[in-house]
Amino acid sequence: MAILSGNTDLLDKAKLEKKIAALEGERKSFNKARNESTWKLESKQAEIEQNEGDIAKLQADFDKHKSQRKLDGDGNLVNPIRLDGFKPTDEESIGKQLQKIAKEKDTKGEYRRVGEIHGFTILMRSEPLDNDGLGMFQNKFCVEGNLKYKYNNGFIALSDPIAAARNFINSLERIPQTIEQYKEKNAVIAKDIPLLKEIANKQWKKEDELKGLKSELAALDRKIQLELAKDKEPEHGEQQEKVANGTDGIESAQVKETPSKEAKSSGLHI
Repeated sequence: MAILSGNTDLLDKAKLEKKIAALEGERKSFNKARNESTWKLESKQAEIEQNEGDIAKLQADFDKHKSQRKLDGDGNLVNPIRLDGFKPTDEESIGKQLQKIAKEKDTKGEYRRVGEIHGFTILMRSEPLDNDGLGMFQNKFCVEGNLKYKYNNGFIALSDPIAAARNFINSLERIPQTIEQYKEKNAVIAKDIPLLKEIANKQWKKEDELKGLKSELAALDRKIQLELAKDKEPEHGEQQEKVANGTDGIESAQVKETPSKEAKSSGLHI
């Protein structure tokens, strides 16, 4: 229709609106990707910071343990574990007592103190095995410092008293391995940081182009509206013609009416 009429304004408007819609969709996708990258960047940075804090805590606990660790005459690590309310100090007796506690005591889901080692508290916690109300539970142990340390996922050996007694010193001895795991995790996370920063700091390069197209569309809209308003207004000459025709009609009617009145007053019959 625009081509046939010789006025391409509406066609140009449609083309502009299509370009604007495409650019706005592109900007929306860009902003979504940038916001996602910003969120991932902040999340990973927070995770690294948290891990570094845990590494510091782990190191402090290991330094405390290391300052007190001793070796016997055969070069074996001395186990200084002590149980609350239990006098024997040999590993076998302590191991058997721990096995008894593990089988009989129920902490109802709370952490309870059992003893200590190198100034760290030994804790036990009973966990339910099911939800059927039968009261079945299992006990897990840990050593508490700045963090909680477990060996064998918190389970003590129920068939070997010596292994049961050494559970907690083994937990402390594993701290350096845990520190390395945190460091390796941070190294993997850190690899993504540069790319995420680059994406998060990017600016959309077509903002000026979009603004220009919107200004062009607004100007074209004003032009179209002015042309529509002009088409609705009657021509000036056409108005004068209507007025003139209206006057002639009134005068003609008056001319015809006058002789009729005069004739009537003179008594003439026409």
